Amino acid sequence: MTPVPVPGDGGRQWRGTGLASPAQPTTAEFAGRPFRPEALQRELNELEAREPERAAYPSEDAFRHAHRAWDARYEALFDAQEAGAVFLSAQGCGYTSLLVMTGPHRGTVWEDLRPMDRGIAPTGHDFAHWYRSWLTRTEHELATGVGLGRRDSPPRAGQTPTGPG
Repeated sequence: MTPVPVPGDGGRQWRGTGLASPAQPTTAEFAGRPFRPEALQRELNELEAREPERAAYPSEDAFRHAHRAWDARYEALFDAQEAGAVFLSAQGCGYTSLLVMTGPHRGTVWEDLRPMDRGIAPTGHDFAHWYRSWLTRTEHELATGVGLGRRDSPPRAGQTPTGPG
């Protein structure tokens, strides 16, 4: 990804693969927000416990209205978990590696494991480790032809799908 000027507003935006899907840009403003996935996950868990149930509403319309509001809040919290980070790499099956740009975790790499309901979790590595591991693996793949463009095996039970290392 490359930070480029945004026409008309004087800001910058990341161009290339974005956080939510390929080709979705990540604005510098979004990447500059506080990174706080654990707090947002707690809020999401609390919100899930309060999901509207049909029996609690006098009509279908009242229930749908309440559920739309609940769902909008859920989506906003879910998406906000990526704030303060930029996309590093796709791991397949919806898993991604994120580089934290703000706060006490700045410079560390986290894995977005939400496709398997495990939230966004730290890898325990900083960007320098991630990059060196990626470079080593890529050099090996190019030299041997093994694993080009894919993981050789899926993660084992209890193991997270990590980026390069």
